[in-house]
Amino acid sequence: MKKVLGALLALLAVVVLVGVGVVVFSNTSLGPVSDAAQGAKAAVANAAMDATDLKGQVKSAIDERKDDIAAATGLTADQVDALVAELDIDSWQAAALPAGAVESGTVDGSYAGIDGTITTYDDPGYVTISAYGQNVTLAVPESAQAYLPYLALAQ
Repeated sequence: MKKVLGALLALLAVVVLVGVGVVVFSNTSLGPVSDAAQGAKAAVANAAMDATDLKGQVKSAIDERKDDIAAATGLTADQVDALVAELDIDSWQAAALPAGAVESGTVDGSYAGIDGTITTYDDPGYVTISAYGQNVTLAVPESAQAYLPYLALAQ
């Protein structure tokens, strides 16, 4: 079950990043980046996620594989639905990473031929997803924060 939860989080992160990566600014270093610029980048990423209905696509992909997830974990379809509800996919938002954020771990992975990295922090309210040379930090809803440690099991 832990591997499936980790895989679900990784799937969510990769799908969101792929859609946003086309629109988001490049991450080349142009000197100190102001908080306003990071906020603007997050706003653009959120607009891209909304415009492309990425969250809806993630929920559809999970729903289409619900029986596979249930079979792999021994859970019922209703239990899988409850776990997905706790991930609160609709509440995930791009956000500026707080200045004092301390990395707690990284998970490298691949999905649908896309290589990426998910970085977690001591503050479970944030994760950063990196793929295609782009980084997007997401604010993690409180109900999903308890599942972040399972990302390490997705390796």
